[in-house]
Amino acid sequence: MSNLKGGIAFEGKRNSAEGGGSTAMLNGQPFVSGAPFLADYASPHTESIVDMSVLRKKRLANVQREMVQRDIAGLLLLNPVNIRYATGLAVMTAWTSVNLARYVFIPATGEPVIFEYGKALFRAQALWQDSRIARTWQYRFSQKEVLSRGKEWAREIAELLKRTTGTLTGQRLGVDIMDFYGFEALRDVGIDVCDADETMQAARIIKEPEEIELIKQSLVVAEAALYDLEKAIRPGISENELLGVFYNRMLALGGEHCSTRLLCSGEKTNPWFYEAGTRLVRPGDLVAIDTDMVGPEGYLCDISRTFICGDRANSYQREAYAVAREFIEGTFELCQPGNSLRDICLKSPDYSDEYKKLCYSCMIHGIGMDDEPPFLPFPHAIKKVGESVIPDEPLQPNTVLSIEFYAGREGYPDGVKLEEQVLVTELGPVWLSRYPQTPALS
Repeated sequence: MSNLKGGIAFEGKRNSAEGGGSTAMLNGQPFVSGAPFLADYASPHTESIVDMSVLRKKRLANVQREMVQRDIAGLLLLNPVNIRYATGLAVMTAWTSVNLARYVFIPATGEPVIFEYGKALFRAQALWQDSRIARTWQYRFSQKEVLSRGKEWAREIAELLKRTTGTLTGQRLGVDIMDFYGFEALRDVGIDVCDADETMQAARIIKEPEEIELIKQSLVVAEAALYDLEKAIRPGISENELLGVFYNRMLALGGEHCSTRLLCSGEKTNPWFYEAGTRLVRPGDLVAIDTDMVGPEGYLCDISRTFICGDRANSYQREAYAVAREFIEGTFELCQPGNSLRDICLKSPDYSDEYKKLCYSCMIHGIGMDDEPPFLPFPHAIKKVGESVIPDEPLQPNTVLSIEFYAGREGYPDGVKLEEQVLVTELGPVWLSRYPQTPALS
């Protein structure tokens, strides 16, 4: 694997005294023999490490390559994550995820046309030549004029598609998210609409070297915030305050936001998916968090940790922690480039039936600017629908994955959530996340 700028690649050293096995470890977790260890995880300044202009061009080329392969003449992107990937532009990401106030048109060749929120147009103009003020047709903005505004908007999109191809006949426009009025307006002007998600996910799944660097930076930010969070755990502190501790450090170091509030304690750790609230932590409570953190330049850090208030865990808590750790470590060993995704899923470590009813929704998912393919379910959860739901495709180098496990028994007072981030290289998988395990639970 080519070395990233500023980083040094090391290989796991063999210990001949122990039969040639690899001794390279990270947080007590062994590397696959021969896999490189990227030593320079901390990249202090995005601007000095990653040339964002180069990355923008690479990502756009990835999108257009997938468009050509699928015979799609244009993409109309409204999802802020897709817009950011294809153009590098992010404006009011949380707000525009529910308000259709900005969008971009991507032709199969050439530069995109940016339709930016009016007062932020100057930001688009700094990056792309054809930048315009976005039209607002959505009902909440146009109300009684929704049909006429929608028609004007759709005509402009049709003109762009026709300018790209010379005709609307037989030309497809991929759209990622859309309201009813917008969808009907596009069809009314004669546009053949198809889905853009397949194209965008295919473009995003293999990471450019610059993207891997940005993912590493996001991990640095999240792990610093986890350190502050773990130090702050004490009897009487609320879940909301602990989440605030995490947010404070995350934001101070360049993180942008967290997609969820999945921080809980005590009995709220079983089952999983309670969110932070007013509950106060008590001695002996488990405190669990799923970071779901969007870091520098929009790249995700999605790792989970479970801590304990105090330094003494009971036997069930230690058992649950061991079950989660052993599953993740065993699955990591399977994440070799070229291995079938189906085989990785079906050959993943088994565990007691007592932990299967409350298991997490997936064991592996991709990581980039959001949760991305592949999504692999736990083997016991697919028996009713069959193995065909698992992609029968090889795992590719430069894929970044999250491997996760929730260990909680029905009727028990708490549970453990763990999740690690992994880079698949040509030589094997590498642990990207490196926040230490919890000694009292290990």
